[in-house]
Amino acid sequence: MTRRRFLERTRRNRDRQAEAGRGFNPAGMIRLAFFGVALVVAAAVYVGFWRQGETIYDGPWGVMQRLITPLFLGINALDLIVILTVGLIAWRIWARMKRPPRD
Repeated sequence: MTRRRFLERTRRNRDRQAEAGRGFNPAGMIRLAFFGVALVVAAAVYVGFWRQGETIYDGPWGVMQRLITPLFLGINALDLIVILTVGLIAWRIWARMKRPPRD
């Protein structure tokens, strides 16, 4: 095998491995989910402990009342936002998994 053919094959293998590394990464998704949960818990701790005497309807958190007021059949705007966000993320993951690998 000539050196040129060897180098071409090595380059193709590196390109193939680089493409394979860009696919669906479950560990990355788990880290992203953990980060999201950590943000939600941090916000809950802030609201629960830092603002002890305040209800959600008082002060700067009064805007949240609009999000938790039932809109239709007991579903509120916060539920709809969460459902749409989770649906968008699931659709992106599904679309990425369905896409054929490049050669």
